[in-house]
Amino acid sequence: MARNYNWRIRREYYNLIDKGIKTLEVRVGYPDIKKVRKGDTITFTDYSNIRFEVIRVAYYEDFSEMLDSEDSSKAILGVTKYKALEIYQEIYPEEKESLGVYVFELKKQTNHMRIYTLSSLISDHNLFGKFANAAYSVTDCICKDYPKHFEWYWAKQIPRVFNGTGEVVICTINNNVAGVAFLKKDATESKICTFLVVETYRGKHVATKMLEHSFEYLGTTKPLITIADYKISMFESIIQKYNWKLTQTMDVGYYNNTSRELVYNGKLPE
Repeated sequence: MARNYNWRIRREYYNLIDKGIKTLEVRVGYPDIKKVRKGDTITFTDYSNIRFEVIRVAYYEDFSEMLDSEDSSKAILGVTKYKALEIYQEIYPEEKESLGVYVFELKKQTNHMRIYTLSSLISDHNLFGKFANAAYSVTDCICKDYPKHFEWYWAKQIPRVFNGTGEVVICTINNNVAGVAFLKKDATESKICTFLVVETYRGKHVATKMLEHSFEYLGTTKPLITIADYKISMFESIIQKYNWKLTQTMDVGYYNNTSRELVYNGKLPE
């Protein structure tokens, strides 16, 4: 999956990138710079959380070679190629230039949201595996609340997708996983087993879109769902919006030894 990197930049240059006037960002080969690949994103969080997608990466031995190959007006506006060389060599002395010169072509991202269901990808083995792994990866952090989450996901939830008693809903924004919902629907339960919005995508209507698809699959706006007691504030607006009812409180130890599980719209076995 694509990675995001945060860079520092002067305000006047950021403004030009944000307006799409400056489309090339030039850096020397520090270790973190060498890691950036096409498809990754860059943020300049001193000014905003907008992401800029890396649509091309080019490497050159030095600034002279770079300026012979690239359009310098897309990197430093209003100066000749020779002046651009002078500017870069003032910023980066010879020992830094010797690390190599990297050019990143950037494109401002728009929040293009898509919803996938894992069952719809079964016929494409590569895509199914990619999305199944990506969906698990963003939820691995909840193992502290649910120690058996890894085994549950691969041994129970994924088989449900194949046998028609469950679904994995995945929301992406600009091809990055923004949220997931793991659902169960059989003769005994219509349940949201796991529901998570990745922190950097909260406040972007991801939860609403995933809930809409989850409700459609489950056939109800009041599915069984359990929430750890210390996370209730994160779900409060959803609970109120859909009028979910607290129907059961589990003792500490049901899933873990640190929190109680609050049950809405149904009951778990004691």
